[in-house]
Amino acid sequence: MQLHNRIDRRVLREQLQKNDEKRLTLSFYQYANISDPKQFRNDLFNAWFELDVFGRVYVAQEGINAQISLPAAQKNEFVDHLNTISFLKDIRLNWALEDDGKSFFKLTIK
Repeated sequence: MQLHNRIDRRVLREQLQKNDEKRLTLSFYQYANISDPKQFRNDLFNAWFELDVFGRVYVAQEGINAQISLPAAQKNEFVDHLNTISFLKDIRLNWALEDDGKSFFKLTIK
């Protein structure tokens, strides 16, 4: 499985603008002790790539900080996935009120 985007950013941006699927934008952060940030990052990328999540996510030993968008149709599946991670279970998600969901066009997790 690829762990990064291989398509040119201009192509990704154009594809997103042409797509009329409703997307939701949200952010969250959580302090936690992540013993293996690299493995955690890879697991997140694999799971969220399948859900068509776009955005910027930072993972460190001290926790996670995410600003992302996802298809509205994937909202429940995304929240269900978060709830499988002990320190993200029932986390407060900050949903954007006025946004077209097209702020991000690829998934980057560092």
